[in-house]
Amino acid sequence: MAGINRDEQDPQKFHVDWQAVHAGLNPWKRSEKVIIDPYLVAKAVKGVMRQCAQQTATGKPLVWNDYAVFMDLTDWEQVKKLEGTLTRDLGAVVTRTLKKSKAEMVGPLNVRLLRDEGNVVRPNTAVIKVDFRPEEKLEAMSGEDASEMTVRIGGLVAKSVTDLTQRVPDMEGLGVQDDNAPEQLRLSWPGGAATIRDGNRIVLGRPHPSPTVGFVPLSGASSKINKRQLWVEADEDGALIGRLSDANPVEVNGRLLQAGGQISIEDFPAQISLSSGELTLTLERIEPT
Repeated sequence: MAGINRDEQDPQKFHVDWQAVHAGLNPWKRSEKVIIDPYLVAKAVKGVMRQCAQQTATGKPLVWNDYAVFMDLTDWEQVKKLEGTLTRDLGAVVTRTLKKSKAEMVGPLNVRLLRDEGNVVRPNTAVIKVDFRPEEKLEAMSGEDASEMTVRIGGLVAKSVTDLTQRVPDMEGLGVQDDNAPEQLRLSWPGGAATIRDGNRIVLGRPHPSPTVGFVPLSGASSKINKRQLWVEADEDGALIGRLSDANPVEVNGRLLQAGGQISIEDFPAQISLSSGELTLTLERIEPT
């Protein structure tokens, strides 16, 4: 991708030229003055994500889940003014790229924008450092720091720059509902069924009192099924399925998800096995009529 170059000494470090990222392959845009915004940040993170060459033991693509974006102070302050849209949209944008690449991550997506306090990063440039970090290591990094903006999707949720990475117990805030969106997927199991609308995310588990928004109880589930065990998100490209960090095993078409991990699928129907075969769910696409 234009404007993104891997460091010659450190393969997990990338140098970003914001003007080149903005222009892409159009040389006429190189002369335009660039204002760093959430769209440009997302474009750079996606560009770096695509350069991960690692694979699982079965040959499935892997991508880094931790991205530290070091920015010039002026650029960082410009993006900070738009922090609300950044934290709202960045996770969804990057997740779409993950789904299209059919890749896996070892833990929740974690994107940190940090201001360069040492004046090493030049204006209109950035340095992105990447890594594979399981959720427990991300938790150890949690804490308030006014010099960074954090977007964390999958196990830890970012709220604001003064309340960056609070852990949400049992993923209570993970469900997303838009009742006006078209129905995209149908999930069924021996005790019931549920539909998932385009762009919506549901959390599934054993029935329990006081469920949260977006929670779907697995009627008939035994005590071997967690109260919140997995989540499923639907969009026009397919589905994204995640296992909660403290949940029992979740397998998708025979593939075991790591705790806190997620997988994207586009082929249906898909079989989802919970707690080593204790309950099996079938996920199907709802074809438009």
